[in-house]
Amino acid sequence: MQYQDLNGYPCELSFEKNTFTYTSRHVLVICRYQGKWVLTLHTERGLEFPGGKVEAGESLQEAAKREVYEETGAHAKELEWFAEYVVYSEKPFCKTVFIGTVDRVDPIPLLETRGIVLRKELELGDGFSFLMKDAGMRKIIEKVKQLGKWDD
Repeated sequence: MQYQDLNGYPCELSFEKNTFTYTSRHVLVICRYQGKWVLTLHTERGLEFPGGKVEAGESLQEAAKREVYEETGAHAKELEWFAEYVVYSEKPFCKTVFIGTVDRVDPIPLLETRGIVLRKELELGDGFSFLMKDAGMRKIIEKVKQLGKWDD
């Protein structure tokens, strides 16, 4: 799927592994805890799924777990590869999307976000980051919901 993000950059999304020639060094994690979506409240952008950059010597899965914990205090488990997308910005990058569950949440001091926000429904209105509102993210959310694996 090709689309343009809300910054105006062309993007490509794939639900098949090894579609892109770019090596993924970014992660995004969609997970649930006690029947609710796990989001983080970014201090500038608003509500979004946790994610970030892979650090040196870290696998994509290790980065995904670390980012979820650092941004929410949540312990992600059962992470599964779900999708990848490339943003063709001045420095193009590839981001891997994981889905999973959370088994517990620790109260931790958070520096880069305001912490965990749990939502029963995902209605992408006011308060959500612009990153959650482009066509690619809407398609990812739609596909995750179609899985039905978290239906309560």
